[in-house]
Amino acid sequence: MAALLSLVLRGGVLLAALLVFIGGVEELLAYGDRPASALLRHPVGLEAWALAGLLPRALAGQPEAWVALGLWVLILTPMARVALSALLFAWERDWLYTGVTLWVLTLLILSLLGKI
Repeated sequence: MAALLSLVLRGGVLLAALLVFIGGVEELLAYGDRPASALLRHPVGLEAWALAGLLPRALAGQPEAWVALGLWVLILTPMARVALSALLFAWERDWLYTGVTLWVLTLLILSLLGKI
């Protein structure tokens, strides 16, 4: 159980790092010749972080979308670990820990949605 949970965490962090790295390289290739002050004058709105539109934008060559995808993966990785923990506890028929883990997962989801 511990090995599988550690694999999820390691894999999520490595995937997030890869996505941010891809975005950073694309950013340097696209805007590397411009001063940083010119790039910082155009703030990115919250709609740029909408998860549904990130993959098409990243595949269209928008470096900030790759970075945002990497950060989303980094945010969702611990949540995936908690969800997997709940499944593994249920599989072992450990109902107390299943309940506690589902409660923690509920709190994580609500906090991500800004409800608590």
